[in-house]
Amino acid sequence: MSNCILLGKPNVGKTSFFLNFAEYLGMNSCILEFTDFEGKKSVKKYSIKAAKSYLISSTAFKTKEVCKMKLSIPIYKGKTDIVLLDTGGLIDGINKDESIRISMAETLKHLYIANIIIHMIDASSIYKKQTSTISEIDYQINQYGNSKGAYCILANKIDLREGLEGLEFLKKEFKDTYIIPTSALKQIGFKEVRKFVSRNIE
Repeated sequence: MSNCILLGKPNVGKTSFFLNFAEYLGMNSCILEFTDFEGKKSVKKYSIKAAKSYLISSTAFKTKEVCKMKLSIPIYKGKTDIVLLDTGGLIDGINKDESIRISMAETLKHLYIANIIIHMIDASSIYKKQTSTISEIDYQINQYGNSKGAYCILANKIDLREGLEGLEFLKKEFKDTYIIPTSALKQIGFKEVRKFVSRNIE
């Protein structure tokens, strides 16, 4: 079963996409597998609505554990299952908080074994801050992802005017990368994401 990892900086909309994409695919509830810092796993079942309330936050580093969910993706005339992973935010440098350092290490560990890489960037923040918002970790993810092949950037928050402006900046900065304009909140671009995942399932 293919693993599809969702990663990026904190507060770019990863968890919102994670749950709204499941909803877009027709799921009303989800079974989530969490892996803590010691490698211990726990499984919890939520309605999508309850999961959004519990997991989505504007607080940086709300997501620290790797969270897995099995999804059925339409492919050809049938469907196939994949595992979608939501991960903790990545930042440049070494954070003082040990739990954040461990979270980042876990994210990178899962990145190296993922079959499909979805890299989310907040396009609205890009427009406001220009290159300062594209951090070194974003460039490193892009370089690694392009070397793997099954990789794309989600330019998120294009429902905002600043997001559309930021999208144009990203297209110039990452000319050789497949970029999908999305709004995790309003489920914009989800059809294109589904097609991308379907094409790259092993």
